[in-house]
Amino acid sequence: MNLTACRLRELREKRHVSQQKVADYLGISRTAYNKYESGVIRPTRKLDKLAALFGVSVDYILGRAEEIPEGSAADPYLHEQWKKYLLLSDAGREMVDVMLDAVYARERDTDAP
Repeated sequence: MNLTACRLRELREKRHVSQQKVADYLGISRTAYNKYESGVIRPTRKLDKLAALFGVSVDYILGRAEEIPEGSAADPYLHEQWKKYLLLSDAGREMVDVMLDAVYARERDTDAP
């Protein structure tokens, strides 16, 4: 198993996310994702999405950085919320986006002089 594969497994297990959930987020099969974690194939086209999901840099996943950079998931609560958002279906993300836009607009209008 290569370093990228080890780091992907470690990051996923540390965050208590199943291979199926990660695969769903990436838009691939669980079998394809399993090949990333077993080192059979490298996740070249999915690196940015994996880095966003796990709150780390692409360099960390690839083994070009030894440690998770400071501030890569500085606020654990926000990172967990972001992870939940990423794992929602398209319809679920759309609902969250609509609600967030509405609340943001309402608060921005309230703060206006």
